Amino acid sequence: MYQEQLNVTSPDTPLQFRADASWVQFHLGISRHGLYSRSSPVVRQLLQDMRRAPTISADYSQDEKALLGACDCTQIVKPSGVHLKLVLRFSDFGKAMFKPMRQQRDEETPADFFYFIDFQRHNAEIAAFHLDRILDFRRVPPTVGRLVNVTKEILEVTKNEILQSVFFVSPASNVCFFAKCPYMCKTEYAVCGNPHLLEGSLSAFLPSLNLAPRLSVPSPWIRSYSLAGKEE
Repeated sequence: MYQEQLNVTSPDTPLQFRADASWVQFHLGISRHGLYSRSSPVVRQLLQDMRRAPTISADYSQDEKALLGACDCTQIVKPSGVHLKLVLRFSDFGKAMFKPMRQQRDEETPADFFYFIDFQRHNAEIAAFHLDRILDFRRVPPTVGRLVNVTKEILEVTKNEILQSVFFVSPASNVCFFAKCPYMCKTEYAVCGNPHLLEGSLSAFLPSLNLAPRLSVPSPWIRSYSLAGKEE
């Protein structure tokens, strides 16, 4: 499994898999009672690693790739949401879901906004992790904030030509990229660095389904993204 990851963009020196990597220890510590134990020292280390580890690859998620042949436009957002997200892989083979900052923290959603284009709060992901831990549920994957250099840590390390094609330099000389997707296929929905640095949230991945089979329980409050009807 880990040998297959050697095809990702990497430094000249071959990358070595480390069994003591924080993301591996996080996966091994998952139980039926929570994603991590109350006294686990692994979470703190995992948050530090996601904040600082060098990025060696950037790509779409598997959900998005599965939809490439299902519609006329390339997917960046998942079918279960409308947020622009990318998968970043680190030098220790760990990976995280990157959700970029789309607006300032003091901006509020206008009352007349159509919910397809509602504001995307990257810091809500971070707050959800901390609130979940305070309430002692321990069901939300560790999530941390990070300043990402969109040029060096995304554009220059991705092998995906479609992802490369959505980058551009704005009139303000900031490096930007946008989503090609069913809901946000317009450049005005781009996210931009300043000029290269972009704040965002990084959420740790759970083990793959082939390593950790599990049930998926739909949210009872799921909403419909169709104008034709509502969810039951």
